[in-house]
Amino acid sequence: MIEKIKTGLNNLYLFKNENDKYLLMDTGVHVKKKKILKRIIQKIGEVKKIKVIVLSHSHADHVGNLKILIDEIGDVRVIAHRNSENILETGKSVIPNGFYPFTEKISKKLKSKKNFSKNIFSKLEKTDMKKVIFIDFLRKEKILLSEYGFENVEIIETKGHSNDSVSVAVFDEKNNKKYLFCGDLIQNLCFKFPLIPLFGENKEELIESWKKIILNGYDKIFPATGKEIMARDLLRRLGKDEKNRI
Repeated sequence: MIEKIKTGLNNLYLFKNENDKYLLMDTGVHVKKKKILKRIIQKIGEVKKIKVIVLSHSHADHVGNLKILIDEIGDVRVIAHRNSENILETGKSVIPNGFYPFTEKISKKLKSKKNFSKNIFSKLEKTDMKKVIFIDFLRKEKILLSEYGFENVEIIETKGHSNDSVSVAVFDEKNNKKYLFCGDLIQNLCFKFPLIPLFGENKEELIESWKKIILNGYDKIFPATGKEIMARDLLRRLGKDEKNRI
């Protein structure tokens, strides 16, 4: 069972295993901590049922409540890309570049503000860091989560929006479908086709990640921003963007 927790524009996802335990993807922005905790409890009864937290990337609107959830749950494992280690340890958020002229202006303005990236979310203490499993993809293309109690769930690297972006892939045996939960690799806002995110680190890497997930044949793709899309919609947008030489 998969549950979506909608918090404004952002979506968090809960995945239930056969033992009535949960995997949570992302933790939301810190200023919405009470709302997020309330909605998690409404969905699953108590936060201690969460045994694994996967971070799609380390931007503040995705890791904002990680420290709070670790404290609330206690016995939990956090899985994050190796490149996010310093951010989680220091609590200093990265301000991404803008992928469009107007968002690039916003990015430059934020970067010019002294200490803007500090104290947006709580850093992890040494005891918290021991609960984090930092993964890389130097030897493997995917990380299976069966050892954590979640069969048919895996993590793949999907860089571009950030250098620590990962996605969660789920195989639905009953319906023979493959789903991808991609963080901010795609943003499906109020436009006809899914967009290249408004902000990000490397547009070329992002396009390559788009191509990878298209080739992997996912039936539906669930972004952290906006509604789910079909893979064919992504392919159509990719063709349009490449034609325009983004």
